[in-house]
Amino acid sequence: MPDRYARMLDLAVEVMSAEAPESVWPLLTGELLTALDGELIVVKEVPWTPEQGSVVIRSPRPLPEAGVDDDSVQAHIRSGYPFIDRYGANSDWTPQSAARVVGTRTWQNSPTADALRQAFGTRHVFGLPLPERGPHVSGFLVHRSGGDFSRHDERYGARVQPLLKAATAHRALLTALRTSSGSDHRRQANQALAAPLTPRETNVLHLLATGLTAEVIGRRLGISPRTVHKHLNALYRKLGAADRLSAVLRAQDAGLLTSSGIAARAWPTRLPGKRKPAPRTGNPP
Repeated sequence: MPDRYARMLDLAVEVMSAEAPESVWPLLTGELLTALDGELIVVKEVPWTPEQGSVVIRSPRPLPEAGVDDDSVQAHIRSGYPFIDRYGANSDWTPQSAARVVGTRTWQNSPTADALRQAFGTRHVFGLPLPERGPHVSGFLVHRSGGDFSRHDERYGARVQPLLKAATAHRALLTALRTSSGSDHRRQANQALAAPLTPRETNVLHLLATGLTAEVIGRRLGISPRTVHKHLNALYRKLGAADRLSAVLRAQDAGLLTSSGIAARAWPTRLPGKRKPAPRTGNPP
């Protein structure tokens, strides 16, 4: 257990330094397959329905094309059975195997288990969700052909959940950065700054725009609050801003933040630390 967790911790730190979003999934899924003795893993990043939604499958071994491309197999995967009823209906995000969620006999006799067994030769699936609010469930489904996943696997999954969530959040930031940096407007805006923003400064800027504190930003990025403040000072200097709110607004005007209205949603009209005057009582003088 400690060795597996230590490897994932080191890997999460490495991911936080990555600048290419496509490098994140191979690192995370490769380690999960090794730690959980899996044979293939399904990455659930976007909302699925049984009828639609891209299924991302990663495996160290070649997979039968008939299984990967079979519409009925993908529909079974997208149905999320039996995990959608567990993770989508309540706030219990405990990683568990399908057999433990509904019982071994019920799982092995289910159409989903039969379809996966015929397509990939796997018998058990381990659900490792990423806790979040809302109806959408994201995370990883690890498949194995041998025995069921153990309680040790469950404890490992629970320990690495925060690391996986932080790493996937970083991937989302990298993807957003790449999308925005592809526009001529952003390139011109970046050139107009006192100096171009570094990838880490851009990550801090995006998190800052959601109203997070330096402490929370540090936890998200795996750095200390002191380092966050250093990045904030660099952002203020490059954006010509005096405080957080003006930095976000200037970044919006420069096209560095693509979400419309993000500052208005993330920041209150009254700045933190400034109390609203108490209402007067009695007659005015």
